[in-house]
Amino acid sequence: MIITRIAPSPTGFLHLGTARTALFNFLFAKKMAGKMYLRIEDTDRKRSQKIYEKDIITGLKWLGIKWEGDVIRQFERRKEYRRYIDRLMEYGFAYKADGAIWLNVEAALTGKKLSIIEFDDLIRGKISFPGHKIKDFVIVASNGSPLFLLTNVIDDYLMGVTHIIRGEDHISNTPRQILLFKTLGMDLPKYAHIPLILAPDRSKMSKRAGAVSLLEYRKNGILPETLVNFLFLLGFHPKNDKEFLTLSEMAQEFDLKRVQKAGAIFDETKLLSINSWYIRNLPKDKVLDYLKEFVKVKISKQKFKKYFAITRDRMERLTDFQDRVKFLEKLPDYSSELLIFKKSTLKDTKYALNLVYIRLRKAQAGAWKREDLIKKELEQVVAENNLSNGDVFWSARVALSGLSASPQPSEIAWALGREESLERIKRAIGKIIKI
Repeated sequence: MIITRIAPSPTGFLHLGTARTALFNFLFAKKMAGKMYLRIEDTDRKRSQKIYEKDIITGLKWLGIKWEGDVIRQFERRKEYRRYIDRLMEYGFAYKADGAIWLNVEAALTGKKLSIIEFDDLIRGKISFPGHKIKDFVIVASNGSPLFLLTNVIDDYLMGVTHIIRGEDHISNTPRQILLFKTLGMDLPKYAHIPLILAPDRSKMSKRAGAVSLLEYRKNGILPETLVNFLFLLGFHPKNDKEFLTLSEMAQEFDLKRVQKAGAIFDETKLLSINSWYIRNLPKDKVLDYLKEFVKVKISKQKFKKYFAITRDRMERLTDFQDRVKFLEKLPDYSSELLIFKKSTLKDTKYALNLVYIRLRKAQAGAWKREDLIKKELEQVVAENNLSNGDVFWSARVALSGLSASPQPSEIAWALGREESLERIKRAIGKIIKI
């Protein structure tokens, strides 16, 4: 059975790179009907913190990345490591110096008759390291804590990990870990090193360009479906250039041979474009559930749904909602000149607004229940009075929103309801009379 793992250290918040590594491990295991485990590598007790572990677990769950069984914590497995450390010491493959325990690389290479450490990377092909360039390295710190290079190997073996999919920054660790696998008489897993995520200028990611906690994206109004989709496309090119995929579709598409070798460029414009698409296309109730945590004003459930309906197509982030609906909660102050369409006149605008007010005031209650019916009322004002769309629709939109850019007047009127809509149009008539 195929077994993968994601093994973050709780020494910092979950960031995009680790999240994408987790995603690729999850997708590979899912496609191959295998399993993925979550292992918290917390042997560095000084830097490991529960707040980071919680952030990692919460972030992966938010993305929908599931692992097999309980979370595995290395600190709870210290006795397992001791057995293997004692074995290395007993056979002369490790020694003590400066209070720490070191791997005797020359003894390990000689004992296994190795002059070159090489492996077939499933993404990058054959990679070789001359044995003489590998220097002795610490496997147990002076405080008695076993280190990453050793614990990683032991746990991967004991957990039956068959494929190690991780970032290319770990390539330099691989020859030393392979040497440990061989020295301990363990079968080697297969390796696949994925490209790093780079800033737009191809430099290493900084906090200004994406290297922040994954959950910061959630706070900034990015949907989990968006982030999963975005991460999937960072370093992987789906067949048929398909851009929007579910997790199941990603698993079907995923192939380590299609993962690119070059660094993947973080593109915030692309991220927001994908987010906007999901806001528009996910089931309405699902987006509304996500949106609830971003609503800062108390509005009725009915109004909330209406406001969302007319702002949905204009949102890039869920955080946009609050700004988008400000004019619905309170009409902004605007100049009377804004009511006049650029191709219209003061006379026609006054005439149009009065007709709109009369028409909507007389409209039957049923007309206010649907945006398209309100739109028909406005179209009738245009058709029956020799007016242009600009005369009617522009002036009505400004009257209802107080803005030069906003949803259509029929949408706004539907969201506001009859009384508030008529009040705003009446106020606009009062403004333009004073010109």
